[in-house]
Amino acid sequence: MVDKLIRLTSEQRSSFVAYLDGELDEQQSRQIENLLAQNEVARHDMESLAATWELLDEMPRVKASESFSQKTMETLQLENREFSLQDQPWFQQSKRIGTLLLGTVLVLACGVLGFVAARSLPPSAEDVMIRNYALLKHLDQYQEIGSTEFLDRLQRSVEWSRRPANPRERDAR
Repeated sequence: MVDKLIRLTSEQRSSFVAYLDGELDEQQSRQIENLLAQNEVARHDMESLAATWELLDEMPRVKASESFSQKTMETLQLENREFSLQDQPWFQQSKRIGTLLLGTVLVLACGVLGFVAARSLPPSAEDVMIRNYALLKHLDQYQEIGSTEFLDRLQRSVEWSRRPANPRERDAR
Protein backbone atom coordinates (compact mmCIF):
# COMPACT_ATOMS: atom_id res chain seq x y z
CA MET A 1 0.00 0.00 0.00
CA VAL A 2 1.15 3.51 -0.77
CA ASP A 3 0.84 5.97 2.08
CA LYS A 4 -1.01 9.12 1.22
CA LEU A 5 1.24 12.18 1.35
CA ILE A 6 0.00 14.58 4.00
CA ARG A 7 1.12 18.19 4.03
CA LEU A 8 2.60 19.60 7.19
CA THR A 9 1.34 22.78 8.79
CA SER A 10 3.64 25.69 9.52
CA GLU A 11 3.18 25.05 13.27
CA GLN A 12 4.34 21.45 12.84
CA ARG A 13 7.39 22.52 10.84
CA SER A 14 8.33 25.18 13.40
CA SER A 15 8.00 22.63 16.21
CA PHE A 16 10.65 20.47 14.46
CA VAL A 17 13.32 23.05 15.33
CA ALA A 18 12.18 23.14 18.95
CA TYR A 19 12.21 19.30 18.98
CA LEU A 20 15.82 19.18 17.73
CA ASP A 21 16.84 21.78 20.32
CA GLY A 22 15.13 19.80 23.10
CA GLU A 23 12.81 22.69 23.95
CA LEU A 24 9.51 20.77 23.86
CA ASP A 25 7.78 19.22 26.84
CA GLU A 26 7.17 15.44 27.01
CA GLN A 27 3.67 15.54 25.46
CA GLN A 28 4.71 17.73 22.52
CA SER A 29 7.79 15.53 21.93
CA ARG A 30 5.55 12.42 21.78
CA GLN A 31 3.26 14.16 19.26
CA ILE A 32 6.26 14.93 17.01
CA GLU A 33 7.56 11.35 17.33
CA ASN A 34 4.10 9.94 16.40
CA LEU A 35 3.96 12.27 13.41
CA LEU A 36 7.42 11.15 12.30
CA ALA A 37 6.42 7.48 12.64
CA GLN A 38 3.28 7.94 10.53
CA ASN A 39 4.25 10.53 7.92
CA GLU A 40 7.02 10.08 5.36
CA VAL A 41 7.01 13.80 4.45
CA ALA A 42 7.56 14.68 8.12
CA ARG A 43 10.44 12.19 8.38
CA HIS A 44 12.07 13.59 5.25
CA ASP A 45 11.73 17.18 6.51
CA MET A 46 13.12 16.21 9.92
CA GLU A 47 16.11 14.44 8.35
CA SER A 48 16.87 17.49 6.18
CA LEU A 49 16.58 19.77 9.16
CA ALA A 50 18.80 17.51 11.31
CA ALA A 51 21.46 17.39 8.56
CA THR A 52 21.39 21.17 8.31
CA TRP A 53 21.69 21.44 12.09
CA GLU A 54 24.74 19.17 12.09
CA LEU A 55 26.39 21.28 9.38
CA LEU A 56 25.71 24.41 11.37
CA ASP A 57 27.40 22.83 14.39
CA GLU A 58 30.54 22.20 12.29
CA MET A 59 30.83 25.82 11.16
CA PRO A 60 33.24 28.02 13.07
CA ARG A 61 31.60 30.25 15.66
CA VAL A 62 31.94 33.99 15.13
CA LYS A 63 31.48 36.33 18.03
CA ALA A 64 29.47 39.43 17.27
CA SER A 65 31.05 42.72 18.20
CA GLU A 66 29.79 44.73 21.15
CA SER A 67 28.58 47.48 18.79
CA PHE A 68 26.49 44.92 16.88
CA SER A 69 24.69 43.88 20.05
CA GLN A 70 24.20 47.48 21.08
CA LYS A 71 22.86 48.51 17.66
CA THR A 72 20.52 45.52 17.61
CA MET A 73 19.13 46.41 21.03
CA GLU A 74 18.67 50.06 20.00
CA THR A 75 16.82 48.97 16.86
CA LEU A 76 14.54 46.73 18.91
CA GLN A 77 13.84 49.57 21.33
CA LEU A 78 12.99 51.88 18.42
CA GLU A 79 10.62 49.29 16.94
CA ASN A 80 8.88 48.82 20.28
CA ARG A 81 8.57 52.55 20.93
CA GLU A 82 5.17 53.98 20.14
CA PHE A 83 5.31 56.99 17.89
CA SER A 84 2.91 59.72 18.75
CA LEU A 85 0.75 61.09 15.99
CA GLN A 86 2.34 64.51 16.36
CA ASP A 87 5.77 63.08 15.49
CA GLN A 88 4.64 61.89 12.06
CA PRO A 89 5.80 64.07 9.13
CA TRP A 90 2.41 63.94 7.40
CA PHE A 91 0.76 65.19 10.60
CA GLN A 92 3.15 68.14 10.81
CA GLN A 93 2.43 69.00 7.16
CA SER A 94 -1.34 68.72 7.70
CA LYS A 95 -1.07 70.92 10.78
CA ARG A 96 0.80 73.60 8.78
CA ILE A 97 -1.72 73.51 5.93
CA GLY A 98 -4.62 73.60 8.39
CA THR A 99 -3.16 76.66 10.11
CA LEU A 100 -2.71 78.46 6.79
CA LEU A 101 -6.22 77.53 5.72
CA LEU A 102 -7.71 78.73 9.00
CA GLY A 103 -5.79 82.03 8.74
CA THR A 104 -7.04 82.55 5.19
CA VAL A 105 -10.63 81.88 6.22
CA LEU A 106 -10.33 84.31 9.14
CA VAL A 107 -8.91 87.06 6.92
CA LEU A 108 -11.71 86.56 4.38
CA ALA A 109 -14.35 86.55 7.14
CA CYS A 110 -12.95 89.80 8.55
CA GLY A 111 -13.03 91.35 5.08
CA VAL A 112 -16.64 90.33 4.49
CA LEU A 113 -17.69 91.56 7.94
CA GLY A 114 -15.90 94.86 7.36
CA PHE A 115 -17.60 95.29 3.99
CA VAL A 116 -21.04 94.56 5.47
CA ALA A 117 -20.40 96.94 8.38
CA ALA A 118 -19.24 99.71 6.03
CA ARG A 119 -22.31 99.27 3.82
CA SER A 120 -24.68 99.47 6.78
CA LEU A 121 -23.28 102.76 8.12
CA PRO A 122 -25.14 105.99 7.21
CA PRO A 123 -23.74 107.63 4.07
CA SER A 124 -21.20 110.38 4.46
CA ALA A 125 -21.76 113.91 3.14
CA GLU A 126 -19.53 113.13 0.16
CA ASP A 127 -21.60 110.07 -0.72
CA VAL A 128 -24.80 112.13 -0.66
CA MET A 129 -23.19 114.72 -2.93
CA ILE A 130 -22.06 112.07 -5.40
CA ARG A 131 -25.56 110.55 -5.52
CA ASN A 132 -27.10 113.98 -6.11
CA TYR A 133 -24.54 115.10 -8.70
CA ALA A 134 -27.15 115.67 -11.44
CA LEU A 135 -29.01 118.09 -9.19
CA LEU A 136 -25.87 119.79 -7.88
CA LYS A 137 -24.53 120.29 -11.42
CA HIS A 138 -27.34 122.83 -12.06
CA LEU A 139 -27.54 124.19 -8.51
CA ASP A 140 -26.65 127.74 -9.60
CA GLN A 141 -29.55 127.81 -12.06
CA TYR A 142 -31.96 126.45 -9.46
CA GLN A 143 -30.88 129.07 -6.96
CA GLU A 144 -31.68 131.84 -9.49
CA ILE A 145 -35.28 130.68 -9.55
CA GLY A 146 -35.55 131.66 -5.91
CA SER A 147 -38.66 129.80 -4.75
CA THR A 148 -40.82 126.93 -5.80
CA GLU A 149 -43.81 129.22 -6.45
CA PHE A 150 -42.58 129.84 -9.97
CA LEU A 151 -42.26 126.12 -10.64
CA ASP A 152 -45.75 125.46 -9.28
CA ARG A 153 -47.21 128.14 -11.60
CA LEU A 154 -45.21 126.76 -14.52
CA GLN A 155 -46.53 123.29 -13.95
CA ARG A 156 -50.15 124.56 -13.85
CA SER A 157 -49.74 126.60 -17.00
CA VAL A 158 -51.32 125.55 -20.29
CA GLU A 159 -48.04 125.61 -22.20
CA TRP A 160 -46.51 123.19 -19.76
CA SER A 161 -49.36 120.72 -20.11
CA ARG A 162 -49.15 120.85 -23.96
CA ARG A 163 -45.51 120.02 -24.09
CA PRO A 164 -44.58 116.49 -25.31
CA ALA A 165 -43.69 113.97 -22.60
CA ASN A 166 -40.76 112.57 -24.62
CA PRO A 167 -37.70 114.87 -24.53
CA ARG A 168 -36.72 113.85 -28.10
CA GLU A 169 -39.99 115.14 -29.44
CA ARG A 170 -39.35 118.50 -27.71
CA ASP A 171 -35.92 118.72 -29.31
CA ALA A 172 -37.37 117.98 -32.75
CA ARG A 173 -39.66 121.10 -32.63
